[in-house]
Amino acid sequence: MKIKCNKEIIRKGFHVVENVISGSNVNPMLQNVRIVAKDNTLELSTTDMEVSVSYLIDSVEVITPGKMVGPETQISSIVKEWTEDSIEITEENNKCIIKGKDNFFKILCTDSDGFPTIPQFVDDEYIEIDKDVLLDMIKKTAFIILGDKTKHGTSGVFLEISDNHIKMVANDGRRLSEVKKKVENSHGISKSCIIPIKGMLQMQRIAGEQTDLIKIRIEEKRIFVKTKNSTLCSQLLEGQYPKYEEVIPTNLDKKINMDRNAFTSAIRRVSIMTTDEYKLLRFKFSDETLEIKCSSPDVGESKTVIPVEYFGEEIEIGLNPEFLLDFLKNVDSEEVLLELKDHGTAGVFRVGTGCTYVVMPMNLGDKKQV
Repeated sequence: MKIKCNKEIIRKGFHVVENVISGSNVNPMLQNVRIVAKDNTLELSTTDMEVSVSYLIDSVEVITPGKMVGPETQISSIVKEWTEDSIEITEENNKCIIKGKDNFFKILCTDSDGFPTIPQFVDDEYIEIDKDVLLDMIKKTAFIILGDKTKHGTSGVFLEISDNHIKMVANDGRRLSEVKKKVENSHGISKSCIIPIKGMLQMQRIAGEQTDLIKIRIEEKRIFVKTKNSTLCSQLLEGQYPKYEEVIPTNLDKKINMDRNAFTSAIRRVSIMTTDEYKLLRFKFSDETLEIKCSSPDVGESKTVIPVEYFGEEIEIGLNPEFLLDFLKNVDSEEVLLELKDHGTAGVFRVGTGCTYVVMPMNLGDKKQV
């Protein structure tokens, strides 16, 4: 195998596939990248047996077709640090030779036949979704799983395709985010699955490299996400996703519109007085006013007042500021709508079209809140 390629093009490919590699994997073969050169294309592939990613480079000079399997960390590091415009990669006698005018590297490789088979995308029964829509859905859900230190929730994101909608849901037992968007569903697909967080992060990574529509195909035990150059295959989590709809309260008669930036800033100011053992903030809504207070027994007190659009009876509820800030920094609308019923019922935030965020209340009478 022998190819020549622009360094920036191949560098982009390694950026897409490198995060699949896990240093904790005991199988040395899974520390490698497979490189296949044919028909003036170069395909890079990595896998940890649960998540696989391939990236196809279609602007390569293939001098000699072939394939090789070599250590991803060393090869990608060389590519990242390459200073010349063009890079030449050759496989000779199980060695990867990378050279240019002023640089030369020779890396020991391994038998390519031992590399696991990478699942292939079947161009059937899929939906297409705009990359910005997909990235927005991931952003508004995956943060819950990433921030779940207690592991009380489901360690994956629920994805459902039905009619002309696609939906993502994440929860950790104390908060829940649901995002629903319209999508073309010409194949009439009606399927759902639970995607592990590593699969979600890789989906986010390859979508970020894309400019066109993205294809999503759900199979019985795995999901495929395909762009023009990248293909992701992730194993799915087994089991049924909890009936999360039961967590979303109804008949919420108190509705408060707030400026997102002002609300975020107020929470940050007051939460300066919180500690790891005490996370309670008290939110009191009255006519056109929100008062946020914290009375930490080990630190002190804080209070701030901001204007809001609310004209109902006075209501106070206790909420965890970290859960609110996590949500607020992952949305970009100017306003947020909060719907409440009483101090013992979960609060529901709504942003834009199709985004719902549910936060369980904290007991206002407890002396310690975490």
